Amino acid sequence: MNAWDLTVNFKDVVLDFAFLSFFLVIGTIFRRYTPFFQKFLIPNNIIAGFIGLLLGKQILGIIDLDGARLGKYVYHLLALTFVAVGLRQKKKTWGRGPLSKAIANLSCVLSQAIIGLLVSFIFIYTIKPDLFPGIGLLLPLGFGMGPGLAYTMGTSWEQYGFIGGGDVGLTFATIGYLIAYFAGILIIYKGIKQRKTTLIDGLDGISRDMKRGVVQQEKPKIAGFLTLSQEAIEPLAFQLSAIGVVYLLTYWIVKNITGFMTLKGLDGFVPTIWSFHFLVALLVSLLFRNVLDTTKKSYLLDRGLMNRLSGVFVDFLVVGAICAINLTIVWTYIFPIIVMSILAGISSYYLLNFIAWRAFDDYHFERFVGLFGEVTGTLNSSLVLIRVTDPEFSTNVAEDMVYGSGIGLLIGFPLLIVLTVPMNFFNNSLFGYWITLGILTGYLILLWIFWFAIGYIKTKKVNLQQ
Repeated sequence: MNAWDLTVNFKDVVLDFAFLSFFLVIGTIFRRYTPFFQKFLIPNNIIAGFIGLLLGKQILGIIDLDGARLGKYVYHLLALTFVAVGLRQKKKTWGRGPLSKAIANLSCVLSQAIIGLLVSFIFIYTIKPDLFPGIGLLLPLGFGMGPGLAYTMGTSWEQYGFIGGGDVGLTFATIGYLIAYFAGILIIYKGIKQRKTTLIDGLDGISRDMKRGVVQQEKPKIAGFLTLSQEAIEPLAFQLSAIGVVYLLTYWIVKNITGFMTLKGLDGFVPTIWSFHFLVALLVSLLFRNVLDTTKKSYLLDRGLMNRLSGVFVDFLVVGAICAINLTIVWTYIFPIIVMSILAGISSYYLLNFIAWRAFDDYHFERFVGLFGEVTGTLNSSLVLIRVTDPEFSTNVAEDMVYGSGIGLLIGFPLLIVLTVPMNFFNNSLFGYWITLGILTGYLILLWIFWFAIGYIKTKKVNLQQ
């Protein structure tokens, strides 16, 4: 996989880190002093990414950032984020909230994939016969799963003729972020005015600190706890080292699996396995955490510090992802991208609006907003929107979103395999994409049959708010 074999000048790596850090600082300043960004709660990392894209060689040419190199950072930061998430404290109990959240999320992702393929077919059979059909499958990856996965999968499909697949994936993810925050905040404003929110009665629920992104008036939150003696080792360094150990094991496992596949003549599947290395990283981290729990050594890891590290990875991932977008490639696919993005945003809004009042017993609007934020952006954007409606996280909505994501990874894993069916089993033929469309549709139908069968979603709307 190129992300591992890439030869780079260490000077470039250091300067890349310095420039991305600079963009984050400028993004923080912009958020602090710009009312527009405050109104829509645009995260600093997105602001920083667009600053980098503007200053980069594609537009102003002030800073020389190599998109291919940044893409490799995105690939690895995605896996490191999953490792940090897997090493956190595990959920003790599960219930209707997390499971319904997971099914609702997966339903939207499947719907986006179906829409993406249908739009691809329309373009192929009409005005753009040379369009790569798989572009439609990047839509749910960018919207529902974030820039890291979208870039990784898009890049792996370039070997099948998808020119600029990685850049298209990053573009979908960026558009998804913008929809999550701009549309999400407008939905919240409308919901507050219509008194759909449970905990806040007006726009005053959004504190000044939250708008500005700088804590001045509120009491600063605790980042984490020190689990080791500082004279022995810096506790944060130990947390980072644990992540490094898991990532080393991940590399060793994937390397040996792909080596075995090569010996057996399955070379065609090797790039796909490397593309899914973040899932291997998650599984290894969960196993690693389970071993620590079983041996009663989990006290060495702190959930708060792991959260901080995963946040660091995500911030640099998002900045790097936006800076890495190739505008020339994007322009080539601009019309399919726009059509798919608009339809995905609209369909997700109406589908989740239907689900939120039928699959949950409480806090329907808050859950609707959180789900919309995740299926168009990421879990982080979901939590940001939830916090607007639940400033103190006093409900179980945010917790259900987080733990539902874990369930979603398990029940959604087959989806990632399905997305590669045309390439791995049908030689990337158009017929293979029609087969994939059928599988996705059947998957969605079976998912909803299961949902109704267990009684976690009703046909009638629940009006009771708690």
